[in-house]
Amino acid sequence: MKALRLSLLMGLLMLMTACANVAESSRLGDSATTEDRRLVVTFVDRTIDRKVPGNALDAYRSRGQYGNSGWSERVALELADRHHLELIAQWPVTTLGVSCVVYEVPEGFKFQQVMTDLQQDREVALVQQMRTFEVQADQPSASLSHGDPYLSLQAGYNSLGMEKLHKIATGRGVRIALIDSGVDIDHPDLRGQIKYSENDAPEPVDHNLAEKHGTAVAGVLSARPGNGIGIAGIAPDAEILAFRACWPSKSGVLSARCNSFTLAVALNQAIRMNSRIVNLSLSGPEDPLLRQLIEMALSKDIIVIAAVPGSDQNTGGFPANIAGVMAVGRGNEADKPDIIAPGQDILTTVPNGAYDFMTGSSFATPHVAGLAALLLQLNPGWRTAEVRQRLIGESSQLATSLREAAAMVAKQEGLK
Repeated sequence: MKALRLSLLMGLLMLMTACANVAESSRLGDSATTEDRRLVVTFVDRTIDRKVPGNALDAYRSRGQYGNSGWSERVALELADRHHLELIAQWPVTTLGVSCVVYEVPEGFKFQQVMTDLQQDREVALVQQMRTFEVQADQPSASLSHGDPYLSLQAGYNSLGMEKLHKIATGRGVRIALIDSGVDIDHPDLRGQIKYSENDAPEPVDHNLAEKHGTAVAGVLSARPGNGIGIAGIAPDAEILAFRACWPSKSGVLSARCNSFTLAVALNQAIRMNSRIVNLSLSGPEDPLLRQLIEMALSKDIIVIAAVPGSDQNTGGFPANIAGVMAVGRGNEADKPDIIAPGQDILTTVPNGAYDFMTGSSFATPHVAGLAALLLQLNPGWRTAEVRQRLIGESSQLATSLREAAAMVAKQEGLK
């Protein structure tokens, strides 16, 4: 679809088992060896939504950070025994009606042969190798101390004419799932802006879940305006659900990784909690389980917005390449995105009350998620296709849509 540079457009407008111990948690995160011998396996979970004591959706027996029924645990252990596997973690993917299990293939067993044997097992619905995903960010191009108003330095915010647009809409009442690394919910510009947060990834050794990439994406999307400090977000009144599914290799770095299991946990929760928009500032290889979940979200009319990797990033184009997902880039992508949004030298929040300039499609993506939230606030009955048309279509369509919505709101206010 035709890529559209949002900066020009809006200028015309002026819009897991955290587990029981650190060792198990580490094995659920990054592979400790050069060859990742972990498998993601799903099987139909007959206990999901069964309304009997101990098996109800919110009454799963906790197994570390993740919960599952006794029946599903038994099946998972039987599969492990039958195929000589070591069970690492398990969790019910309620939206798909399956139990998701992470196994490790022990040394001495042929990995591909184990996969083939599992695929032929009647109990098994899906088998895949654990996939790794990376957030789409370059290293910061500059640095700032905290404590001063930086609105004039927000290139993306100002090029989109957000100050005037916020007189019409701020994203109020629209629920956005932010699936990323940890968000610093105590940052002065984010305090009170994150309505819900959940850790779906291995906990870091220092137990500090406030991480750079997730905090930066959250700032672009929802930093509090008008508080006399820092910056302002694109949709500051949206309901942000922050799911930590990614983690950095070490404290303080911008890069972060996720995998099939942690992203599946977060996506399932985002769907269950009736998110209207899902922001995925990440990219990686084709993943069958995640494709099922994202297509499930799309079928429920959830807007999924994902980053397209830059031409210098060899991370794969999934999930932005799924039909129906809104693919966002910043203008240096080999694969043509649906939308080009501000993603160069974007000033945003980072942990410990600080601010920094960020570059990458990771930071273009929340600009689009925020704009979608503004459109949905003004047009709550719109379906994904209508929002997509206004954001990706000709500039006159979006400009007209927002003018009409603003006039309608003004008329309603005049009648009160």
